Amino acid sequence: MEHRWSSRKSIQGSVMLALPPWDKLRADIHDISLGGLAVKSPAQLIAVNTVATLSFLLERDGRVSHHRLSAQVAHSDPMRTGFLFLEPGNETLHVLREMLYSPANNLSASIAGQPCVA
Repeated sequence: MEHRWSSRKSIQGSVMLALPPWDKLRADIHDISLGGLAVKSPAQLIAVNTVATLSFLLERDGRVSHHRLSAQVAHSDPMRTGFLFLEPGNETLHVLREMLYSPANNLSASIAGQPCVA
């Protein structure tokens, strides 16, 4: 049983992952929550506890905001890699809360950008 303090929502979008020491790769977002996001696993697995910088865009009220967050891999398997946000900040949490819990928002339209094409 999962112990979550925020529900996950499936979305379409992409994120740039900056992994130590200098690897960067783009991945499709699988789902997002207030606590983190999961991506469809890239070709090579990312080890649990790896710290990465995630860069992605969110749209709110017709305005696009860029988010660059530190996150740690909490789950990794051939299908999905789950990242836990380390310190998301108030602005990011506000945007995520509005996207996840506002009935007026269509979550699939709230992620700016296009899914990755492999």
